[in-house]
Amino acid sequence: MPHTAVPHVAFPLSEALKSKSNRFLESIAANDKRAGELYYEVIIQLSDEVLDALLMQTLANANLSPVAMKVVNMCATTCSKASSMLSAKIYKGAKLAEMQKVASFWQGLMKSDQPGHDANWYLASPIDSQLATALDKLLEEKGEREDFVPSDIEDMANKYDQLMNVIIDQFFLGPAAFVDMGMVTRKMLNLGVEGVRQASHAVIHKVVKKLEPVPLGAYVNHTAQYYLKF
Repeated sequence: MPHTAVPHVAFPLSEALKSKSNRFLESIAANDKRAGELYYEVIIQLSDEVLDALLMQTLANANLSPVAMKVVNMCATTCSKASSMLSAKIYKGAKLAEMQKVASFWQGLMKSDQPGHDANWYLASPIDSQLATALDKLLEEKGEREDFVPSDIEDMANKYDQLMNVIIDQFFLGPAAFVDMGMVTRKMLNLGVEGVRQASHAVIHKVVKKLEPVPLGAYVNHTAQYYLKF
């Protein structure tokens, strides 16, 4: 039977992220107790790149108002602080056996778009068929034109909310599930993640929804590159 491509949210592995991931995975293979510290560096790198790609780059040329910029900067600050503080508490003191499970999960996220040396590598997680169908319809509606006014702006915003939640749940919360972090740190994690969700929601509903047609078209084009099928 022919292989059916599955829709994913996929984030490209930059050279820096690939290098830090390899160092972490090599430490696991060597039973190095520093694995938790090395994975902390991976998560901080990923956090910085996701914020830059999905927040700063997408809205860099949108001529945002001071109020909109304040929302964007608040989101960036919230996400960065939560990632740094929580990741340090979760991973730096984690046991090697826990980090081995994290490594297996992390490797499961890595996918390539083709075999061989020319492959592009991604961190990728499947998305459900309803969200994939909605994103396909959104991209079909936009087509090739630069400007874009969707028929249902609220539905579009909700779909981007769902996409951001997949990234948060899979790339950041997923690995943390394998670490026994204690009740206090777990509560801090839940509060921190909720803050990140609220900040991301604010950007999508208070900034993205109000973009002019050309910047909105650019936003849709930019985010579409993180929606791939493997």
